[in-house]
Amino acid sequence: MKRLSVLCTLFCIGGQGAYAGGFQIPEMGVRAMGMGNAFTAIADDPTANWYNPAGLGFQKGTAVTAGAVAVMPKVDFTSNTSNPLHPAVASADRKAIFIPHAYMAINTDSNLTAGIGINSPFGLEVKWPTTAVFAGGAQYGRLQAVNINGNVAFKLNDGFAVAVGVDFVDMYRVDFNGTALQQNFKGTGWGYNVAGLYKTDMLNVGVSYRSSVKISSKGQSTHTATATTGSNAITVTMPDMLNIGVAFHPASSWTISADADWVNWKKFDKLAFTYNPALAFGAIPNLTVPENWKATWAFRAGAEWAYSDTMRARIGYTYDPTPIRAVDFSPLLPGNDRQAVHVGYGVDLSGQVTLDLAYMFVWLADRHQTLSPAPSNWVRNGTYKSNIHLAGASFTYRF
Repeated sequence: MKRLSVLCTLFCIGGQGAYAGGFQIPEMGVRAMGMGNAFTAIADDPTANWYNPAGLGFQKGTAVTAGAVAVMPKVDFTSNTSNPLHPAVASADRKAIFIPHAYMAINTDSNLTAGIGINSPFGLEVKWPTTAVFAGGAQYGRLQAVNINGNVAFKLNDGFAVAVGVDFVDMYRVDFNGTALQQNFKGTGWGYNVAGLYKTDMLNVGVSYRSSVKISSKGQSTHTATATTGSNAITVTMPDMLNIGVAFHPASSWTISADADWVNWKKFDKLAFTYNPALAFGAIPNLTVPENWKATWAFRAGAEWAYSDTMRARIGYTYDPTPIRAVDFSPLLPGNDRQAVHVGYGVDLSGQVTLDLAYMFVWLADRHQTLSPAPSNWVRNGTYKSNIHLAGASFTYRF
């Protein structure tokens, strides 16, 4: 229990950033990251707790994986002629953000395996200068959350395993601020997950589903112009997710994998705040921000080459479309359709310890925003150019 408490503390002091579809962070394991996160049909180390818990059923002994991914984003804005304050430029803060993760797999020397994972699959942090033309409504956004996921896997026969699990999400720090209105809140929620994995010598097929998580949250809001403050209440729903993967072994030293990942962003339809007491001396009792996001499919491919008994090289590719419609776009989530290339390396330092490294470059399609509506949001119209560098490292220890 003391070790679990320390791990949770480390997660709560770490920053988070999301520039994938919506505010999802797919890079929850370094080995998988090197393979484009196409890991649903592989799931043969403790990170299976996240990618496909049924993979725990084929693992032996007890093992722990711990690591982190550094995210280094770059976002620049240039207004266009549909913006009433054109010309204008701004750049978001470029600080590096670190996202830790830790997993454990415990085999009972039977057909039952238990596991636990602690990670941060959802989050964001975007900070624009207060001089940005849209800063009144969108200057700083931060969502920090930790997910604790316990799993049990059952190996039904030599080639098939299933798993069930419970997720506890602590959304411990959220800020959505403009220079005109500052809002923060926090809350917790519960979800579940189920998974299956079929394995042969040549082909693996995996499926993993995670439920949506409804988080009832409370916090504080401040209206700058009137210097009034009130308690807020809001419910945030994290999307449910379905991951379908295949892995092919054309030779003993090669693994080729592909994933199709569905994220039901339709669950994130609005941010509806209620205030007590009402802000601005009673003039603002509530605020609803429409989101109206759409569900998306991301496609991933990866390969691993074991070119020696102790060393492995990896490559991967991702296509991940944005769920955000142009009319509901916010500079606090400035992403667009993205593509990524991945490379990775793994080495067994001993019979018990493995080091995994990965690098990923993400380029996002330029967002040429023209549909943010008048009278309040058309100052968001312009071109947003983004790219991201990510680097990760993790250690796996087998007892």
